[in-house]
Amino acid sequence: MADRDPPFYVGYLKLPRGLKGFLVAVLLILAVGDIALAVLVFGAQRPHATGDWGAGGEVAFVGQFQAKPYPLLRLFATGGAPAHAVLLVGEGKVGAPAGLDDLDGAMVEVRGYPIRRGDLIVLQLDQVPVRQDGSRMDPLPVAASEPATLEGEVVDSKCYAGAMNPGEGKAHEACGSFCLYGGIPALFVARADDGALRWYLMAAPDGGPIGDEARALVGRRVRLAGTVSRGDGLAIFSVAPDRLAAN
Repeated sequence: MADRDPPFYVGYLKLPRGLKGFLVAVLLILAVGDIALAVLVFGAQRPHATGDWGAGGEVAFVGQFQAKPYPLLRLFATGGAPAHAVLLVGEGKVGAPAGLDDLDGAMVEVRGYPIRRGDLIVLQLDQVPVRQDGSRMDPLPVAASEPATLEGEVVDSKCYAGAMNPGEGKAHEACGSFCLYGGIPALFVARADDGALRWYLMAAPDGGPIGDEARALVGRRVRLAGTVSRGDGLAIFSVAPDRLAAN
């Protein structure tokens, strides 16, 4: 008696019964393999740092307003708490409102929703800063600028603090570029000798914002030469535009 011919599948005909079991087994193997591969790839991913965005509701800070390089609030050291800086932004992909230069050096109250990541605080304002009195104060002391070459990444402070996840790296390139275009303060994030990440507020050599040149560097690992000046709770990394363009 001759052996029966093996089942043969023709696309426009019904699937032969002898092939059903084989195909079910293959599909199960592929499904299990896909799941295992997905688990392995997921486990190999580095976790993205996350921030806390206004979890405690609206807050108020009182401190000295500083207009350059970006609008920010300088908080004095009190009660054992160190001096600090609070970067100010608007809602969405925009910086603080325009027209605040007259407040430079004045004591003001700001209200909004804080975005925190480590020692970085970015406040999304829900009203313009309110002057506390008519007086002006001397700027907080800043050490003399020192030449520095840093390796790291240009980021927008709002997303990096926790408004987006991830707020850094290649995946955040387009978003970060739009945020810098809208006036969100630019940061340079570098890894210190002890392995910890350090952030620097970026500025042009004249003390103003860095401009559009830095937008092309978002999402890239770069090495920049400039100067670093350190004040109470704030480090500023000043880079000339031609240095940014060279990268």
